[in-house]
Amino acid sequence: MKETKRLESLIRQKSSPLLPIRAELPSGWEALVPKKGGGRAAPETPGVRAFIFDLYGTLFVSGAGEIGAANEAPGRDPLAPDEWDEREKRAEDTALVSMKRYFQGAVTAFHEKAKAAGTMFPEIRVEEIWTGYKGPVPAGWGPVSSVRELALLYELALNPVYPMPGAGETIGGLVERACVLGIISNAQFFSPLLFGAFFGKSPRDMGFDPELLVWSFEEGEAKPSARLFEKAAARLAGRGIKPDETVYVGNDMKNDMVPAAAAGFRTALFAGDSRSLRLRDMTPRTKTNAGERAVPSFVIRDLQSLTEIR
Repeated sequence: MKETKRLESLIRQKSSPLLPIRAELPSGWEALVPKKGGGRAAPETPGVRAFIFDLYGTLFVSGAGEIGAANEAPGRDPLAPDEWDEREKRAEDTALVSMKRYFQGAVTAFHEKAKAAGTMFPEIRVEEIWTGYKGPVPAGWGPVSSVRELALLYELALNPVYPMPGAGETIGGLVERACVLGIISNAQFFSPLLFGAFFGKSPRDMGFDPELLVWSFEEGEAKPSARLFEKAAARLAGRGIKPDETVYVGNDMKNDMVPAAAAGFRTALFAGDSRSLRLRDMTPRTKTNAGERAVPSFVIRDLQSLTEIR
């Protein structure tokens, strides 16, 4: 508990307000934005009893658009000058460069080994990655007391986060509707701490079902692994909730919408921030393992629009 409070305090200290940047939607997507009172199910479709959320870029504004490890695209050199944001260019911090080089190399090595062993979408435990780091850290960080603190400080430096406008109110409103809430997210040990840091409550205390918190670092697999969505679907079934009574909310077509639809969930693409919106050159109709179906079911520009989906 003492460490949790310390890490939550660090998140608050190192975070500044971030606002989403409006995303432009291509032709064909705007038709999926629910109108006032227009997000209700068709008469033959069951009503919504559960909402499952992505975290980074959906419930929280993400400066990098995604959590660190998942944001490292193959072949992308995060040390190239044109890949640095203005904050890093001004800092010219050689310690951060050293850390980025180490992190990328360690994550790549881990992924190669895990994929060779048969895991298609492997996920690291970030504190294990940093255990082997012996290089410098930025002077402004002060004394770093643990590997977990080092991992958190690094993530906050490269990927600042802040609650998405309306996140707390939307969660509260859905709880009042007696909806079951969950999360399926690429995440690390510090990800659940964002709730305590910004809202003063754990995910459970905010109304999320603890059995429906599916974190990639605990599963050893990252989205778009179907197993993460199948696990949530099985636990929802244990509560008597069918997949088509569930809406999955995320910002990425490949990592969120397609696997959620394949699991039978209805889907809401969050298009509220251009940093994190990932259309991936897909059209609103995409082939999934379940056949050709509308992906996503809805497109929302703000979280409060979820109250229009019934």
